[in-house]
Amino acid sequence: MAFLLIAIMGVELVSRQVATPAVHYLAWSIMGVVALMAARQYGAREVYLLVVCAALTGYGLWSGRATTAGILGGLEQGAFLMAFILLLGLLHEAAATSPSVREVGAYLTRQPQGRRYYALNAGTSILTVLFNIGVVSFLVPLIQKGIERATPNDPLNPIRERRQVSALLRGFAWAVIWSPTAVAPLALMEMLPNVDRSLWIAYGGVLFVMIMVVGALEDKLRFRKVRAARKIVPPPLPVGALLRFLAACGWLMAMITVGVLLTGDTVVSGLIMACPAMLVGWIVVQNGVSPEGRATTRKRFGEILLDDLPSSAPLGVTLAASGFVGRVGAEILPSAELAAMLGMNNVPDFIILSALPIVLTLLSLLAFSPIMLAIFFGSFFSGLPELPTDPTLLALAISCGWSLSMTASPFATVVLLTQQVGDIPARRLTWGWNLGFSALTVATMVPFFWVLTQL
Repeated sequence: MAFLLIAIMGVELVSRQVATPAVHYLAWSIMGVVALMAARQYGAREVYLLVVCAALTGYGLWSGRATTAGILGGLEQGAFLMAFILLLGLLHEAAATSPSVREVGAYLTRQPQGRRYYALNAGTSILTVLFNIGVVSFLVPLIQKGIERATPNDPLNPIRERRQVSALLRGFAWAVIWSPTAVAPLALMEMLPNVDRSLWIAYGGVLFVMIMVVGALEDKLRFRKVRAARKIVPPPLPVGALLRFLAACGWLMAMITVGVLLTGDTVVSGLIMACPAMLVGWIVVQNGVSPEGRATTRKRFGEILLDDLPSSAPLGVTLAASGFVGRVGAEILPSAELAAMLGMNNVPDFIILSALPIVLTLLSLLAFSPIMLAIFFGSFFSGLPELPTDPTLLALAISCGWSLSMTASPFATVVLLTQQVGDIPARRLTWGWNLGFSALTVATMVPFFWVLTQL
């Protein structure tokens, strides 16, 4: 299995520069073999998605609405997303053993009440750049253990858990709209023409700060009557660990930039080319070049190849199937006719942009994954003769829908992961703890998009 996963990552990297039919067919073949060999690891989600893939393909061919080119495009999207999530996972593997990351994470979870929300929210979003969804798997248990260690058997501990885990979830969810390594934006850039990624990150950063402030105010107002029996003394800032972590982020950004300049390709290509080098370099730096360090490095690489990478196969299949469904589903749907029926060209831009996140979130309640919906809408709009609004704003709105679904839908992957590692029911985490916040984010987005459309 490890060999196949390495092979599809390598073939997809090659295909970014040598896009021949033979390379694509090889990638699709490897993807199919991975899907078959990973079957024993499947849960209900993977089975459901593969059944949808088969049903959609059968219906598309039977009805004549899906062309051969469209189905091959779905396979191409699926192979790319499988390789992409596996390559991003290499960053997580490198960061997982970093003492600097552990120190920074522990510091974020031990802040006093006044600044804890901002520390966890902003800190989680920054850690997400390298960790992606892995930040949840190590920060949620860290929060729970830290609360119990600091105030054992305190009746306020459930409230502390709610506030801290909610701040973490919100920071992770809304990092999607600005993070240079987020899956949603990079997938959308492959489909929507003329998207300005730098401008997208800038707009997303502004909206992220606005939503962070709104979330902090909501948290403060909701728990204004809660008072701790004793004041929490924060630990000293781990300056060395923070600088080392920022240096790792800077090194990643530098490698991405070099990759873009050398290939003349997009940020997507720069990122996926940087991931393997980042894995090797960071682990070597962590362990050093002494005989003991080299032995530790070899052991760690063995764990990644034999244990960690194969365990990522179901996630790779999930992303591949979601990409296929999103792309082929959008082709089957008559995009131009539907847009004309809805009168999109006559609807104000900010209404379209504000409605997209809501529609995407409502559809996610039907257990459709956010990435499937993001790719579906990206493919839908790219199939129109003319986009109804600015492509950069359109891409931002779709990624906002992805973010919103992660705090409003109990079927979001990050919510299910939090349920698994923290034993917090998905419905409690979303509808119980964050439904009010989700409504406030919608109210924040509407005027934000209105202002952007007036610029």
